[in-house]
Amino acid sequence: MNGAKIRKQGARELVNKKIGDYDRMNVVFFDVDGVLNSEKFLCDKQGEFINPKNVANLKMIVDATQAKLVMTSDWRKQVIDKDVSKAHVRELIGRLADAGLEVYGATPSGDELRNKYGNYTRACAVKEYVTANSVEGYVILDDMDMDWEIHGLDSHWINTENVLVGLTEADARNAVSIING
Repeated sequence: MNGAKIRKQGARELVNKKIGDYDRMNVVFFDVDGVLNSEKFLCDKQGEFINPKNVANLKMIVDATQAKLVMTSDWRKQVIDKDVSKAHVRELIGRLADAGLEVYGATPSGDELRNKYGNYTRACAVKEYVTANSVEGYVILDDMDMDWEIHGLDSHWINTENVLVGLTEADARNAVSIING
């Protein structure tokens, strides 16, 4: 086999490998309030909604796992629609963009899933998203228990319940471990 043919075959394998890599998707499911901010931050920084330190911790997770960001927050429709008429949405999109991040998608709404699950919670929406998409590794960042255990998702949930901080660096390291297995 000549060198050009070997290079061409190697390039084809590389392209096929890259295409195959997209079949596996890592996801960070995230809430905003209590994750990217905290009660203390909101009180201390009146007029600001998103803590840059928490966004940096989110970026650490994405950088280490190549995960896509999928919102579970009640903010999701406004963010996906890029409704920047709302200051909190404008700030979130801006802070994520400044960090080189963007929202890939959002979980389905309760209206879409209520008939299927009856007692709809965020856990139902995450479960539905994981099932409907090629999600392999994932973590759920939320400050509230949304029946994660009942739906078999508790091993993927990081409770950012700390009202003083939200998503910490330790939480971010734990998230990377959960996604990477």
